[in-house]
Amino acid sequence: MQKEEMLAAFCLPSAAREGRASFELRQVPLPTIKDLPNGTVLIKSIALSICGSDLWGKGGCGEWRRPTDYLRTHQSTCGGTGHEAIGEVVEVVDPCRFHIGQRVVAMSSAYVQAVGSIRAAFETETGEKADVLPKQGAFAQYFVSHDCVCIALPTDDSISSGFDPLWFVAAQPLGTLIHACKKLGSVMGKTVGIIGQGQNGLIATQLIERLGAKRIIALDILEDRLECSRRFKATHTIISSTDPSKIGEIKKKVLDVTAGEMCDIVIDAVGHQGNTIDLCASLTKHAGTVLLFGLPPAKDEKGFTIRSPDFRRNIKYVCSHSPDMETFELAVDFLKQGRFDPGLLFTHTQPFKRFPEAYDMVNNYKNGVIKIILTFD
Repeated sequence: MQKEEMLAAFCLPSAAREGRASFELRQVPLPTIKDLPNGTVLIKSIALSICGSDLWGKGGCGEWRRPTDYLRTHQSTCGGTGHEAIGEVVEVVDPCRFHIGQRVVAMSSAYVQAVGSIRAAFETETGEKADVLPKQGAFAQYFVSHDCVCIALPTDDSISSGFDPLWFVAAQPLGTLIHACKKLGSVMGKTVGIIGQGQNGLIATQLIERLGAKRIIALDILEDRLECSRRFKATHTIISSTDPSKIGEIKKKVLDVTAGEMCDIVIDAVGHQGNTIDLCASLTKHAGTVLLFGLPPAKDEKGFTIRSPDFRRNIKYVCSHSPDMETFELAVDFLKQGRFDPGLLFTHTQPFKRFPEAYDMVNNYKNGVIKIILTFD
């Protein structure tokens, strides 16, 4: 390869010490894959996106997002915590499933190391520990991956009409929600509440609608996100609150919507820190289910507790994390076949050279952003 340097995002150390995230771009040497396991690939980024799990610090609604252990571990990593990416294979360690020039959904090496199911796939395939890979996130022009954690993208002529190929960057978050919904069993005819209508809450809203729920009650603290919820076929929308004194008021609204029945299932798409888990349980009927999709508190933060009344009501708590690669392959199929429409998710597109501003916009809910695509020249 002729190019020897790349542009990559790094969290500013001064910001990290203050418990917030702010990024800068730096020119750094290209990662080398020489002497890494067979099947290792170097990916040239085509499009990236920012996940809710990449956000921490003071948010746009004045709430403090405490960084999870994953974010703390990777805050100084080249490419940050980026893990939603599509790119082109530009170098391989043979033998390899992919050829140079092939386009793929690719999991970054930092994601391989951080997510149990993906780490297991790599270590089973290669017989090597995942730590043999250089730790690098996908917020960069190039990043390291492996063929066992990449998925080939279809050619343009096999994609459904009206689908922008850049939208395949949604395969990773869509896969995580497919994995979550599998844990719920049938939702046909049920009432489902979804707390949080950022990218993941909206994906959940569309999936639950297509799975046949009777009612889908979307809750968020931002009205513009609830407008998106209605476009994603939520049957009811309710302004939520981070104030625990408002739980009774929100519960009354759900009681009215459900004629006193409450929800069969409530999905946490916010993160079960603070009062979210209590709100989820409060909106769930006796012996109902709370799906914990949002990230939990860090090890040194106060953990959430299950309240005694919720225990006595036999609320079932279901955790969702670490999809396998087959689930991400299913997500690519959904997108390719037009069975999931990500178009409404993407409200902004910016070049990667503006990543610091893009991250700030997403982290602070500016300009009506839901989800952003970052592109490369």
